[in-house]
Amino acid sequence: MAPRLSGTRFAILMALLLPLVGSGCQALLTAAYLIAPEDTPAEFAGLRGKHVAVVCKPIVELEFSDAGSARELASLVGGLLSQNVRKARIIDQQEIARWIDENAWVNFPTLGKALDADLVVGIDLESFHMHEGSTLYRGKATAHVRVFDIAQKKVVYSKRFDDFSFPADSAIPTSDRSEAQFRAMFLQVLAGRIARTFHAYDSRTNFADDNLIF
Repeated sequence: MAPRLSGTRFAILMALLLPLVGSGCQALLTAAYLIAPEDTPAEFAGLRGKHVAVVCKPIVELEFSDAGSARELASLVGGLLSQNVRKARIIDQQEIARWIDENAWVNFPTLGKALDADLVVGIDLESFHMHEGSTLYRGKATAHVRVFDIAQKKVVYSKRFDDFSFPADSAIPTSDRSEAQFRAMFLQVLAGRIARTFHAYDSRTNFADDNLIF
């Protein structure tokens, strides 16, 4: 029986195969190599089997303009971790939002302890922009991701995503997409890049991200 592809890997496969449809059978046959094991290991594999809260907090300057983007980013990252990290139990974003609404924000460890989490994936969203000029979309974001171990009371992993861009080497005319459509794509790609820090993945996945725009 052929191995079953996950939804994420199937989407990547299709994104890479579509440009080959008109290139003949040989191109399609050589594309078989895409169905491959996840050859890039997680940078931090410690989420497995843990009770995990994923929280994204925008800096003060973004609290009102992009607070919604921060919440959606946390939700997308949490969903991807649920799909790809075995036995990780990701706390529902509604429960996290309820706690934040009912309590004065203190810090990631305080929230994690209150929700009985083993680990908190804390995402500080330091910048988030979607436009390059008045007629083009090009997403740019900077995020600092840290993993807080609640029992040990310390940061056990830290990584910065500085000036992350989507698309990486181009831009999209605003006439081609609505702002809501582009925002959804940008957040999806950014969430995928952050989530892949915590699980093994196919090395061609990052290359496939830009194919989402076509």
